[in-house]
Amino acid sequence: MTQSGDTIQEHQILEKAIRGDRQALTYLVKTYTNMAYTIALKIVHNKEDAEEVMQDAFVKAFASLNKFNKTSKFSTWLYRIVYNTALTKRKSQPINHIGIESTLLQNSLKTEVHVEWNDLQNQDRKKYVQQALSHLMLEDYLVVTLYYMGDKSIAEISEIMDKKTSAIKMQLLRARKQLEQELKRVLDEEIKDLL
Repeated sequence: MTQSGDTIQEHQILEKAIRGDRQALTYLVKTYTNMAYTIALKIVHNKEDAEEVMQDAFVKAFASLNKFNKTSKFSTWLYRIVYNTALTKRKSQPINHIGIESTLLQNSLKTEVHVEWNDLQNQDRKKYVQQALSHLMLEDYLVVTLYYMGDKSIAEISEIMDKKTSAIKMQLLRARKQLEQELKRVLDEEIKDLL
């Protein structure tokens, strides 16, 4: 079985990081910060907590780096840590029923998601997709984000979210349908506003 150049390079960087190489650690942070932040923000619903979750997750990951099972991707392992850290953070927060809906909407629409949108070069497209994504349930949003923007496979998402691959496939299918409906709704509203 041969390993791809990317996998070999990742293993080399991880070996350096395990030995405490600052450049390797910095490289890992820079490479995975955007998606880690996106996952954390969607779960905890505010920038400060998302940044705290992301930092905590990197600290946990780096502290346990020597325990990392190199048969899976580092990103999958890290995003699982981010996901679990964010869920723990959210559970520890008091629930504010009054402002939660407006906070969700504001964070979804006003906060620019720190993800490279290679496919979506047009600002309007990004706006419409962000609006549609903001109406998805939390786990549906995460599945869509990890799959399309994080380039994660169904198996990797399954591992991150600790669900069966069949459940992730169904969730992705449902989320796509809901996203399509939301995009139609958002675009219909935009057309009405223009006319």
